[in-house]
Amino acid sequence: MILLAAFLAGCGTLAVEVLGVHRLAPWFGASTLVWTNQIGVILFAMAVGAGLGGSLSRRVSQPLVSAGRLLLAAGVLLAIGTWLLPEFARWLLPSGLRLQDAASVFLGGSLAAGLLFFAPPVLLLAMVAPLLVHARAEERGAGRAAGEISAAGTAGSLLGVFGTSFIALPTLGARTTLFLMAAVLACAGLLLLRRKGWAPLAASVFLLNLPADPSVQAHLPPGSRLLVSQESALQQVRILSFDDRSRWLQVNEGMDSYQSVWASQGGWAGGYYDWFGWAAASLDPPSSNPVPLQIWSLGAGTGTAFTVLAAALDRPWNGVGVELDPVVLALGAQWMPLSLPPGQVRMIAGDARACLRAAPKPLDLVLLDAYSRQFELPLHLVTREFFQEISEHLVDGGILALNLGPTGAGDAAALRNPLWVGLQETFADVRGYSVPFARNTMLMARKNRAFPAAMDVLARLPDNAPSVFAAAPFCAWAPPDLTGVDSFSDDKPRLILAHLREWRGGGE
Repeated sequence: MILLAAFLAGCGTLAVEVLGVHRLAPWFGASTLVWTNQIGVILFAMAVGAGLGGSLSRRVSQPLVSAGRLLLAAGVLLAIGTWLLPEFARWLLPSGLRLQDAASVFLGGSLAAGLLFFAPPVLLLAMVAPLLVHARAEERGAGRAAGEISAAGTAGSLLGVFGTSFIALPTLGARTTLFLMAAVLACAGLLLLRRKGWAPLAASVFLLNLPADPSVQAHLPPGSRLLVSQESALQQVRILSFDDRSRWLQVNEGMDSYQSVWASQGGWAGGYYDWFGWAAASLDPPSSNPVPLQIWSLGAGTGTAFTVLAAALDRPWNGVGVELDPVVLALGAQWMPLSLPPGQVRMIAGDARACLRAAPKPLDLVLLDAYSRQFELPLHLVTREFFQEISEHLVDGGILALNLGPTGAGDAAALRNPLWVGLQETFADVRGYSVPFARNTMLMARKNRAFPAAMDVLARLPDNAPSVFAAAPFCAWAPPDLTGVDSFSDDKPRLILAHLREWRGGGE
């Protein structure tokens, strides 16, 4: 029972660390900075708990009884924290907030939530190990007892990481798994306290009285209706429907932003997505016997960009969409299907950079719309080395179109300017367009050729193209000064600092 208690304490600690971020995600996101907050909070609680546990072990005559009380208390606090977190988040982030208004709250809010709701149970769990070592040392010796308790706790930590990520999250969800973990810890505590008859009652209290999960309704945009919500190993994914029968794919905190948008009739999607059509029209006109264009969309979501390409191009083309989260692809196929001829687009699950290496050469157009858990650009997809890899896959005259969607809350230049420099280092011509009525900037780069004039691109677009394209010359954006600006690189991921500046709301 001593080793089992150590195993469960280790499992609970890592489960809280991993699942805690997933519980924070519907309100505060699950960005790198939120993960950093959570890891720091857990390590802080573990350090304090280990110190307190070591001090307590010298003062108690029945260490197993004390360990049982701590496990029971940790389970109760974990259940209470899991239940109270949504109320705290709603108080801190009332409904109706825009993403750009709330982004500066995410960093402090996630830290406060972690300290309030996840640090206390982890602190108590960290106090358990010294008490178990003290109890086991009487029969095994101090060194051997410490090694066995450490081994059991580490084995539990492994289950806490892999079991939650690959089994519990996709099947039960973060919230139910946290309540289940709380019940298991409470039962283990009761068993150490020799209250065996109370253990089933404790489990039933935890698991049979679960309130409805409020996270699926967090930050619903006005006029929307939730169709489906599902937790994947990466994020919370949901599909929303609106009165005009359009649908959004949202992940994590959602708010007024979306990862994909869908209309039953297909066609132009609005917003920044339509500018992928502008990029396609910037390619060289077809020859008398054109071969189909080869187009890859990295961070494809449910494939919205392909519906725009179908509206913008009057020539043959084939596409491959790469999306990291297979749950997004499954929900997209069910709720947001593409209105395209069978076989024209193939959607695959995987990392954009890894999949691109297996892409056939040459490609005519690469669309990069990959985001990490909402609005953070993945570090490895914005470096000069990755841009060089894309260039190697493009034909002469091929185009890379990159959507940059900062929160709008802070220093967007800290993101735009290094990206511009990185593109200039690889491509012959770089253009930028500030998307009207949005916070997005579309960056486009062309291999070994200059872009055509805006009027020529307009002439290639169909008659039903969005009227906003007529203002393309006025939407053009270029950095005013690149003095001292370095591109992002694989070796030095300074993008983290750029995101931090933006989160904190610095001005341009």
